[in-house]
Amino acid sequence: MINRYMIRILLFLLLVMISCSAAPEPPVPDINVPSGKNISGIRVLTNDGGHLAWSKKLNKIAFDRLGNDGYFDLWTMNPDGTGQKNLTDNHPRLPNKHIGQPAWHPSGHLIVIQAQKAHVPGYADTKCTPGAGALNDIWIITADGIRAWKIHAVSDKVSKDAEGVLHPHFSHDGSLLFWSQRVRSNGRPFGEWILRIADFNFDLLRGPRLGKIRDYNPGGGSSFFESHNFSPDDHHVLFTGTQDGPLEIYEMKVKTGESRRLTYHSQLTWDEHAHYSPDGQQIVWMSSKDLRFEIKPFYLQTDFWKMNRNGGHKRRLTWFHASNHPHFLDREFAVAADFDWSPNGKRIAALILTNRPETRKRGSGIIVLIDFPI
Repeated sequence: MINRYMIRILLFLLLVMISCSAAPEPPVPDINVPSGKNISGIRVLTNDGGHLAWSKKLNKIAFDRLGNDGYFDLWTMNPDGTGQKNLTDNHPRLPNKHIGQPAWHPSGHLIVIQAQKAHVPGYADTKCTPGAGALNDIWIITADGIRAWKIHAVSDKVSKDAEGVLHPHFSHDGSLLFWSQRVRSNGRPFGEWILRIADFNFDLLRGPRLGKIRDYNPGGGSSFFESHNFSPDDHHVLFTGTQDGPLEIYEMKVKTGESRRLTYHSQLTWDEHAHYSPDGQQIVWMSSKDLRFEIKPFYLQTDFWKMNRNGGHKRRLTWFHASNHPHFLDREFAVAADFDWSPNGKRIAALILTNRPETRKRGSGIIVLIDFPI
């Protein structure tokens, strides 16, 4: 005889079967929240900075900075902007061209960086900045700047099909390294890229080294990809991709490569630089939604936005281009770009690009500290 308990079990199993066969979840609509509600303050840390990373172990910020020689170097500073120190000026082991795009190992002892190959001719330098990545290799440097090792090299060939790397990031347990790699031009605006995740090892005698490398190509076509960070449990990663057309934000399962789309915008909207909050519940990214984005001649305006982990409850955080708003940046060019969270998740340090990409100062701007309401 079937009792009430067995009936409940059968109904539960039926609901599971229905949910597993259901259609994919539709995109969560954007929600515009009134200005002034989502952040409690913005202040400038340095007027001359670049891409950055915030060590959760040391509570110190690493960033790249364009030098008088026209090349980026790696610097560190305290979270209040003091104690700035150049780690790579005329470094005896590094190529000493463009160096930057830092990310901290969770131990706080190591920083992963990109470095432009030494033989690249000067006419290609703007394509080799830390934010562009062409003809860049992956290096590891100690937090004091004394030791450095090249752990992954791309082809040396200088051409329109030049290879490169972007945005290497460590997993939270330090055992994996995630980056995007340029494969070829293939006639695409940013070239054709893939995502890569490798085992990472370090010991005092042998130094750092990569193990098995796994390649991912979400969508299976020819796309641009840019790697972002790992989820707190290291089971997922965030990335920007063009496999569906526009630049959009995606989340991918590390184990299977299965990805889901988190933003749903038009071809004329630029979404990029997404990072999980330290608790994994929120994602902040930059977007040109409701702002100006033109391809020819190129012009871009972006602000920072926040959404829930599932892509819902999207709300705008900054208003850098609203002349009547306290956030307004009175600059001819201002792009909210990459950033990193503070260890406690109460603020982010962020790069605002203030130099156009076709100039020698490509990739440089101001670094600001953005506080969230407690």
